[in-house]
Amino acid sequence: MWFRGFGQPLMETRETTSLRATGQTPMVTWEPNKQSLSQIASGEYDAYLHESAAVAKSWGGPLLVRFAHEMNGNWYPWGAGAIPAYTYLAAWYHIVSLFRGDGATNVSWVWSPYVEVGTRFPLAAYYPGDDWVDYIGLDGYNWGRVRGRWQDLDTVFSASYSTVTSFSSRPVILSETASTESGGDKAEWIRVGFMSTIPERFPRVTAVVWFNKNQETDWRIDSSQASLDAYRAVVDCWIYGGAGPCPGVPGRRGRKRNLVCSLRVSRRVTRVRLAGSVSFCLSAPARVRIVVAPRGHIGPRAAIVRRGRSGHNRVPLLQILRHRGFRAGRYRLVVAASDGRGLSHRRVARFRIV
Repeated sequence: MWFRGFGQPLMETRETTSLRATGQTPMVTWEPNKQSLSQIASGEYDAYLHESAAVAKSWGGPLLVRFAHEMNGNWYPWGAGAIPAYTYLAAWYHIVSLFRGDGATNVSWVWSPYVEVGTRFPLAAYYPGDDWVDYIGLDGYNWGRVRGRWQDLDTVFSASYSTVTSFSSRPVILSETASTESGGDKAEWIRVGFMSTIPERFPRVTAVVWFNKNQETDWRIDSSQASLDAYRAVVDCWIYGGAGPCPGVPGRRGRKRNLVCSLRVSRRVTRVRLAGSVSFCLSAPARVRIVVAPRGHIGPRAAIVRRGRSGHNRVPLLQILRHRGFRAGRYRLVVAASDGRGLSHRRVARFRIV
């Protein structure tokens, strides 16, 4: 994810070349620092928007665009302290409509407030609606002694996660997060937050972006060796696309058990209807996480968390994918379960969308 000023090229050639080589999915945080939202909504910047839509369309791969983020704060010129909600919404509707009209259907729109810090600017007032948003983004930090007190990841995000999931059915991205070293154990914050809090408390979170800068404090993941080691363990964990275990919080050692005794998925799925299903067997009632990703992890991912009963379970594939930009190609499906005493050995199946 990178920050781009409104008026600058949405994507540059060197960026798209690098992204294609590495298989990464980009997210652009688009900041209208020098343009008023009312001018954007009225069409004054349409030439630039058409140009940007063409850039996005020519890229061809999945692209997440996070326009005018943290609109509920007062620290940006487009923030709630200076701009009424209807002006913000008018600009959002105009941009999304123009991109869709220009055929830039590979763009997913990320609506991204800061976690609620009061009730003066309620999040729902600034929400464009599920027809206009693809992902809910939430920004939140553990400032520690830099600003106030130490907060674990659950404390930072839980209230706002509950709020946004009450008025939207869209998947959630923690679009900016990090922790300071000041006032607590940053390595522990990472381990518990990523391996326990997110999968257990925030099941609709499908991606996390770490704000890796030395800015107000040293947010960087390598601010200490302990922090770096904890982060390496996280990205090796299967929840985040790695191949290793997810040991969880201290006291729960993540002992793997044979909870998922079988797994089967339809081998061929039609892209039009996404017909097909996932069938799996559990040796005991458990909490199940199902993840679908393209082979090689290039492109969109989907995940759901649900309770599974002992014995046979079946989940329609459409319930997992929800038409979220999945194209024809080969995909990998991973199922793992937890019954509170440890994680299961994960099982993997493969299928094609045709």
